[in-house]
Amino acid sequence: MPDHRAYRREIARKNRNLHYEKVFARSVIKDLPKKPCEKCLEQGIRNMDVEGHHDDYKKPYDVRWLCKYHHEMVDTALDKGRRNEKVS
Repeated sequence: MPDHRAYRREIARKNRNLHYEKVFARSVIKDLPKKPCEKCLEQGIRNMDVEGHHDDYKKPYDVRWLCKYHHEMVDTALDKGRRNEKVS
């Protein structure tokens, strides 16, 4: 039977760097100038009520500006993709 505590320690060690990357990426967003939602612009709408989205937390200055609606759509699609990768 595998040692559950050792397994949890290993998972925590792997996720520690990701946590710091997320925290730093979120702090960077505050200093960047906001742009209109990129998805709304494709539809000809200039929506400035936006949130920053990171596709990769290792690239904190690579931010996509999305309105709340499109941000949730992108995150949902990413979550589904991650679940499908784990299953296959």
